[in-house]
Amino acid sequence: MSRISFLNQLAATESLYNFGAGVPPLERYAAYNEEDCLATFLHYFPNAPVRKYHNSQGFLGEIGQQFFKNDGFQEAEKEHIIVTQGVQEAIALACLLFRNEPIACFDPCYPGLVDAMSLLGRQPMLLHRERWMDEIKTIPRGSLFYLSSDFANPTGKQLTHEERIFLVEWAKKNGFFIFDDATYRFFAIDSPQTSLVSMAPENVFHAVSFSKILAPGLRMGLVHVPKDFIPLFAAAKSNISLNTSGYNQAIVGGWLLQNEFSLTAHLFEFKQELAHKKKLLNDLNLSYHGGFFVPMALDKELDFDWCAALLREEDVAVCPMALFSEDRTLRRYLRIAVAQVSPERMVEGIMKIHNFAEREH
Repeated sequence: MSRISFLNQLAATESLYNFGAGVPPLERYAAYNEEDCLATFLHYFPNAPVRKYHNSQGFLGEIGQQFFKNDGFQEAEKEHIIVTQGVQEAIALACLLFRNEPIACFDPCYPGLVDAMSLLGRQPMLLHRERWMDEIKTIPRGSLFYLSSDFANPTGKQLTHEERIFLVEWAKKNGFFIFDDATYRFFAIDSPQTSLVSMAPENVFHAVSFSKILAPGLRMGLVHVPKDFIPLFAAAKSNISLNTSGYNQAIVGGWLLQNEFSLTAHLFEFKQELAHKKKLLNDLNLSYHGGFFVPMALDKELDFDWCAALLREEDVAVCPMALFSEDRTLRRYLRIAVAQVSPERMVEGIMKIHNFAEREH
């Protein structure tokens, strides 16, 4: 079983304390009617090729441009936007484009990148999570650096404004490119950080997902691609999936039109709950600032057997950080996903983890 398959299985686990699911509960997703969204889209774009084969780039460029501008990226251009089947396809396409160049990432890293590279017989260049600002200077010209600058999976890390400036300055200076997976960007509790793409649009692939906002089943993502890579990215997609479902594009496009191009307007109550969870987690000495993930350390090495026993005996589903890294210093860590559990069960579940670990000594 691949790591992505394992995570999907973990997300579907029927557990009272599911810390493995990197998605909100279904009732927290946006309420929408597919037929209404389709009708709205066709009202504004009656000639869109919804039912036909169409350009691999997709037909949401104009809507995507307004969406990106709404998120503070005023320089967004509709010609740069390519519609993908979720961010995972965008990651795989980027790996294909850079298959002959080094591809770097933080350690630990989202396994969707590592597994996509492995299909090409490649391994990523790993940057240490504490020393990355020194190591980033060694990335060769023409390389790709993958990260989530906002609330990364699995660490929950968000780059500071100063770190963003540092990163884009070195990308411009050394001539490498950045793939920013912005899947969790819209779950900031406080004001969002400036996006990397708005700082360096010709160096940054900026990918957003609707899987955590609207519906995972739509398999929809938007990628703002640097100018020089647009034909290559579209050509790669034409050979992988031809194009993204026209109906799904129309549903997402209609929903964005209905919501004035905002992904966050309906998230007010959910983000209030995340803010409450932040206080509870900080009271438990767990550092959390937004998104879905927070690392949790225990005084012992944790593996899949230990997590399986925790699920079996305490009904607590959790993922070991060992899934995301070979670094032995991370084997004491769990990835705690906080999106799906209620605040009360979150606290109860974390105490169950601590008590189980103490009994295991």
